[in-house]
Amino acid sequence: MPDRPKKNCVEQEVICDLQNICTEFGDNIVHHNLNLKVSRGDIIALVGRSGCGKTTLLRHIIGLTKPISGKVLLFGENMHAMERVAQRRLMQRFGVLFQQGALFSALSVFDNIAFPLRELKQFDESVIHQLVMHKLALVELEPRDAKLLPAEISGGMVKRVGLARALALEPELLVLDEPTAGLDPDRSHNFIDLVTQLKKSLGLTVIFVTHDMDTLVSLAERVAVLEDKHIIADCALHELINSSHPFVINFFQSIRSRLEGL
Repeated sequence: MPDRPKKNCVEQEVICDLQNICTEFGDNIVHHNLNLKVSRGDIIALVGRSGCGKTTLLRHIIGLTKPISGKVLLFGENMHAMERVAQRRLMQRFGVLFQQGALFSALSVFDNIAFPLRELKQFDESVIHQLVMHKLALVELEPRDAKLLPAEISGGMVKRVGLARALALEPELLVLDEPTAGLDPDRSHNFIDLVTQLKKSLGLTVIFVTHDMDTLVSLAERVAVLEDKHIIADCALHELINSSHPFVINFFQSIRSRLEGL
């Protein structure tokens, strides 16, 4: 199945547009002429075998790395062709939750969430305090948790603190790398419910990478499958059962009956 944009009866604003992305590390070609469009309001999962370049693609999207060729357009702007000041302004429109939370170990929960707010140098400490407390409440953490260090909280709480920090600047786009990795089934389920709830209440667009099939079925509305260095399927979750590509058939075999019920 070739690369193709999502079909929609009503044209939606494209938030993220990856055009002919090529990525190489030495002799290793990771992406070749990869194309993907993400529209406002999408919850899209990026899936594929380990080492296929999913996280690398996320890093291109958020500006941490640059492809060899091709364009990464965010909100209509070329992410990698901007002056640094303009790029930083654009980066305020998305938030990122890294796989292990990526919290600063020496900073408290409060200071981790406050970090991007302080970096802006636009708010005094009283405003920052109000904003941080609001974000804590959004991810269903208690005010007393603000004083704790990352080493003093559970894995599930680390994810929630990371999510609160990702939401600190009121982003339009949320990027999640393996959001439920390392969580037990109950905490994973609770975290998925939280993201779903926040997506609806805040009007977020969500791009996430996952290997977990329960997370995929529970959270994704659309799936982009990365294989053979490009996107081989881009469709609603239930439409995957119509794919004839051998990788798609094998990869989703374990949840085929669940897909048929969607």
